[in-house]
Amino acid sequence: MSRIPQSTIDEVLARADIESVVGKYVSFTKRTGQNLLGLCPFHSEKTPSFTVSPQKQIFKCFGCQKYGNSIGFIMEIEKLSFPEAVKFLGDQYGVPVEWNDRDDDGGSELKDRKKRVMNILTDAAGFYYKTLNSDAGKAARDYAAKRQLTKNTLIKFGIGYAPEGFDNLYRYLKNKGYDDNDLKDSGLFTTSKKGNLIDLFRGRLMVPIFDAFGKIVAFGGRNLGPELPKYVNSPDSLVYKKQNHLYALNFAKLAKSPQLIIVEGYMDAIAMHQAGVNNAVAALGTAFTDSQLKLASKYAQEVVFFFDSDKAGKSAALRASKMMLSYLRRVTGIKMRIRIAAVPNGKDPDEYIKTDGVESFKAVVKSAKDVNDYLFSRAYDDNYDDASGLDQTGFQEDIVTYGSWLYDPIKREKMAAQAAQYLGARAETIVSAMERAEDETIKMERNVDKRDQEREESAEVKMRRETSKSDPKADVVTRDEMELFVRAVRIGAALGDKSKVDREDVIRKNDFTGKNMREAVEFFLMHFDEKRGVSEAALVGKLSEMLLNGIKAEIFYMRMCEAVPFELTPEAEIDKYKQTLYHVRAKVCSREMLQINGLLGETSDEETRKKLMRRREELDSYYQRLQERSEAL
Repeated sequence: MSRIPQSTIDEVLARADIESVVGKYVSFTKRTGQNLLGLCPFHSEKTPSFTVSPQKQIFKCFGCQKYGNSIGFIMEIEKLSFPEAVKFLGDQYGVPVEWNDRDDDGGSELKDRKKRVMNILTDAAGFYYKTLNSDAGKAARDYAAKRQLTKNTLIKFGIGYAPEGFDNLYRYLKNKGYDDNDLKDSGLFTTSKKGNLIDLFRGRLMVPIFDAFGKIVAFGGRNLGPELPKYVNSPDSLVYKKQNHLYALNFAKLAKSPQLIIVEGYMDAIAMHQAGVNNAVAALGTAFTDSQLKLASKYAQEVVFFFDSDKAGKSAALRASKMMLSYLRRVTGIKMRIRIAAVPNGKDPDEYIKTDGVESFKAVVKSAKDVNDYLFSRAYDDNYDDASGLDQTGFQEDIVTYGSWLYDPIKREKMAAQAAQYLGARAETIVSAMERAEDETIKMERNVDKRDQEREESAEVKMRRETSKSDPKADVVTRDEMELFVRAVRIGAALGDKSKVDREDVIRKNDFTGKNMREAVEFFLMHFDEKRGVSEAALVGKLSEMLLNGIKAEIFYMRMCEAVPFELTPEAEIDKYKQTLYHVRAKVCSREMLQINGLLGETSDEETRKKLMRRREELDSYYQRLQERSEAL
């Protein structure tokens, strides 16, 4: 596991103010007491349930139950690992972040596996490129010439050829010393019925898929003839999740354009770059994802989509529009203009550029419709027939549905006003119908989000459990123990004031049952500041590494914070803390005395019995003292 010094993490949390961090993604609608309130960026909702506490430096959603500090928020919203999120915030807030990629057994196994996979992919790209320029690659070179791909384009995009045969790449990589386990991880091979690894790509023009930084993470293979499937693409792997990448972004970002043109296929993107349209990328799949939209928003303020003009392309355009509008409604910090374009006469961008020229294509881009105008046109065109005119029922249903996707009230009212002319209804009535449809959509999305969250939490709990599986009691904590911990955090600096809390009355590790809770208490004591108490943001970060009673520790802590009532005065809070402490310690005494009684009944050794009796007397005396101190409060 990557190790970042705790001092660095503390400095990042100190500088990365939670209000500033979250405010880049969420528009706060109001302030309630000391907390800020807004729509949750992690699930669909219409009534704000997402709160940020500038005082505690944490966020919490009462809808989806997500909870954490600035680092946890960035991990969730940007889908980053812990060290990546710390580095992300460090870069933004001027904290140098370095970490030691070593763990207890001398190295990060997962990191090493990923590195080997990246090396395999790089070597595979070299093999494909050399093969393209060999005698075996003549058919592929002819195909590239037919597609009018220049030599410079082939070099720039690293295009190659996978020869016919089941083991050409396999033998090449084995000769370089790679073992079968690493080759399986690469996504370049499939398994025969006999269990042997065989080349996934055979007889195809090969297109390396680069990440945004220019590293090869996958491949796409185009058939040279009409046979199906036309394309074969790398599956998701250790280093590749297609929903997180945009093809050719590594080149498009160099154009520094405020606009990205997004097409469906990488061959279209390659042709556009060759023609000088250097801000083009491709979506690497049939469905555009919110992760890809988020990625695009890092490099541009506007996206122009091209979808095929056939039925599948039109369906894809609607799906993408709904997804993007839903995402932008939730993550209000992302400001992105969405436009939809269509190439005339049903051509794809590659074909249109070749037949009509790049300037004509740029004119098509310029005429692209804003997504709300596109949706209105779709509602009208899909329900209009030259013979029978406009199907008002179908038009009304589509307008209400599409209008419910629009998060901008002005654009929604504009669409309703346009539709009112065709429906013979008041715009206000149409807007009301759109709002009701939006409520239903949000309910459906919330259910989907909840299922996704449950799957994610299940996977995370499983991972955390793996880290402590050697100790079945690692995550055990009683309700009394957790209340004690919450109250210790709550009284803050008073815990370090001897005039308010005796040294003897400060919580210690042995007050708690489980290994994880003892580790959390140790962290608490190490990071306790006599003037400010402990940073709850840092504490939440520590809890995010562990389980308590089989669930995520930070969630358990959050629930207890809500369940433990506040006392009327600071003095009463301190007294309640002490009372809880005495109660917990009395239980510890009782458990040990029961154990001693059991041992006394099992042993006949006189010396052992004397030691056990002395210990029982000590515990009994301490128990009585705890009772007296509790009654004195």
